[in-house]
Amino acid sequence: MKLTTGIGRLLIVLLAVVFVAGMLQVAFAQGQGMRMSPKQRADTLGKQLGLDSTIVAKVVAIYDKYQKIIADKRAELQDDRQAMMAAMTEIRDAQNKEIIALLTKEQAAKFEEIIKQQQQRMMNRPPRNN
Repeated sequence: MKLTTGIGRLLIVLLAVVFVAGMLQVAFAQGQGMRMSPKQRADTLGKQLGLDSTIVAKVVAIYDKYQKIIADKRAELQDDRQAMMAAMTEIRDAQNKEIIALLTKEQAAKFEEIIKQQQQRMMNRPPRNN
């Protein structure tokens, strides 16, 4: 009888550990989303636009700078969705202008097309349930 009870308890504890680990993984995934680091974003953009490593490094610095600004603004405006959306648009526009200043005319045109495609995808995305 003790053997069965011990195995039953062990099984329950094991299932609980697996459940908690699964829940932590889901919570972590939801918190992180599919966001890329500034370096990953700059590398992707570099490949899309054919940028050299010097320009990619400058783009990384721009993305780093604005990532901090965005985080601060989100913390400041977390209760005001409208103000946050307006601020994010303004910040992204400033970021994009800095990036465009580094590019050739052809690269800038392609970058602006990429931005338009991203905005279109955002508009077509189903609403999130928060």
